[in-house]
Amino acid sequence: MTVEFVELPPGVRPAIRVATRALLRSCGPPLAALVAVGAVAAGLGMPVAAHGVAVLLIVLLAVPLHELGHLTAYRMIAPRAPAHLASGVVHAALRREPLPRRRDRQVTLAGPLAPLLLVVAAAPACAVAPAEFLAAIAVAVAHALGLVLPTADRRAWRAAAPPRSPTRGTGPTLGA
Repeated sequence: MTVEFVELPPGVRPAIRVATRALLRSCGPPLAALVAVGAVAAGLGMPVAAHGVAVLLIVLLAVPLHELGHLTAYRMIAPRAPAHLASGVVHAALRREPLPRRRDRQVTLAGPLAPLLLVVAAAPACAVAPAEFLAAIAVAVAHALGLVLPTADRRAWRAAAPPRSPTRGTGPTLGA
C-alpha cells in the first residue's frame, strides 16, 4: 500500500482543495470500483449486495471526511502553520504543529465529529436510504468513539492534557 504525502498550503480553502485532491488520488479508484460494483448489483436486482457495497462506501468515505475535519479546524485556528497530509486507501493522517492545549483539543475533536456532523446534515436522506443511513450513524459513532479507544485521536487528546500534579487524583491523607 502506497501512502502519498502532500504539503498543505496556507488558508482553509486552498488546504482543503489540495487535501481533497490527494485523498481522491489515493482512495478515489477503490471508491469508483465500489460504485461500479454497487451499480451492477442494483442493476442485476441484487439489493442486499448493493446495500453491502453502499455500507463499504460509507466506511471508506468516513476516513477522508475525518481528516478533512481535522484539517478544517487546524486551518481555521492556524491558517499559515505548516501542515502535511499523508493519505492512503484506508489511512490518512494530518501532520501538524502542536497548538496551545485548548486549540489542540479543538483540532483533535473536529476529526471524529466530522462524520457525525455529516450524518446530522444528511438526516433528510433517511427516508430514501434507511439502511445506509443507519450504517452511516454507526460509522459516525465509531469515529466519535475514537476519542475513548486507543487511537491516534485519543493519543493526541491525551498529549494535549495539562500536566498532572503529584497530588492530583489522590485521596485525602488519613491517619495520625
